[in-house]
Amino acid sequence: MGVKGWIGWRFKMQKTSLNAFQALVAAIIDYVLKDVEGDVKAANDKLFQIGTSMAETLLFEYSDSIGEHATTFDGFLKTFNLATRVMMGKAFDEAYWHSGDRKIVYAYKDCPICEGVKISEEYKGLKYCHIMSGVFHHVLALRGFSGECEEVKCKTWGDEMCVWELRER
Repeated sequence: MGVKGWIGWRFKMQKTSLNAFQALVAAIIDYVLKDVEGDVKAANDKLFQIGTSMAETLLFEYSDSIGEHATTFDGFLKTFNLATRVMMGKAFDEAYWHSGDRKIVYAYKDCPICEGVKISEEYKGLKYCHIMSGVFHHVLALRGFSGECEEVKCKTWGDEMCVWELRER
């Protein structure tokens, strides 16, 4: 990060309490699971929809703060990594473009969304971090791109990291 970025991050960017954020996500997931009477597929769909509802606000906030936008699908590699760092205080541990599959892969080893959470057998298959998939998917659409985003691994499932794949359509 350059001097300008360091100064902006240190003094200009608003910060969110990680504990408050994680508590909010946990409360949302509890509410969604109760609302769908424990139906994991329906819960995953609702979590994705919550993410799409968040996307517009987050995009405008990011635009006001940073103003950098991707002009190609693979350009979202850098844009989403920076936006996630700005919005959640942590860039992805891994982020890369796979040109053969036309996909971007993002991964957190210490996910700020689900850190310390384990899903019970009763809710096996719940995509705890799927809100992020909805955000990515809808930001792509808002920016005029056609793509899909899916959470393919999650620490709550016992995986080593949380992983999202964004595929260009």
